[in-house]
Amino acid sequence: MNKRLFFFVVLLMSIALLFGCGNKPDKGDQIIPPTQEQGSGKDASAGLTSFKTTDIYGEEQTQEIFSGYDLTLVNVWGTFCKPCLNEMPDLGELQKEYEPTGVNIVGIVIDVQDNDMQVIEDQKTLAQEIVSTTGAGYPHLLISEEMIEPVLSQFDAIPASFFVDGDGNIVSEFYIGSKSKDEWKSLIDKMHSN
Repeated sequence: MNKRLFFFVVLLMSIALLFGCGNKPDKGDQIIPPTQEQGSGKDASAGLTSFKTTDIYGEEQTQEIFSGYDLTLVNVWGTFCKPCLNEMPDLGELQKEYEPTGVNIVGIVIDVQDNDMQVIEDQKTLAQEIVSTTGAGYPHLLISEEMIEPVLSQFDAIPASFFVDGDGNIVSEFYIGSKSKDEWKSLIDKMHSN
């Protein structure tokens, strides 16, 4: 694995231990606006427009996971992050409610691979158990090299979430910290009406 992924995961885990996974800073959730180069959704190379990975069950996945949906909420999480786990039941319910309207939810789990990007079986099993226990039955992807530079390197705390269009272009800010079901509903409704 490339050293950037190792550095990224170590950085996120260190920050999570110090600050509680980035959950709700004193003045509410921090919103990080996308940079000109990577996040406006207007640049075809911005976002998750080209990648190949697997999900936590070993099924191959590509950017095609977003096709067929007007909007997808991408939620980046870790098995060690309590705020991440706390919002997953709500995200599971939202996925069931919104999928018929053209809105999907996809997770990216950051801590089930080692620095060579090999799957750590115990961590993968833990991620599967978390998904089952929380009812977050939407797809959960593993990190691929193509995800790091354009997206995952843009934030330093989790949970981190953002919206993409049907091609994987980022069409929102990065939302750092967990949200309630009502807060997510409000954001989804706002984004889906645009």
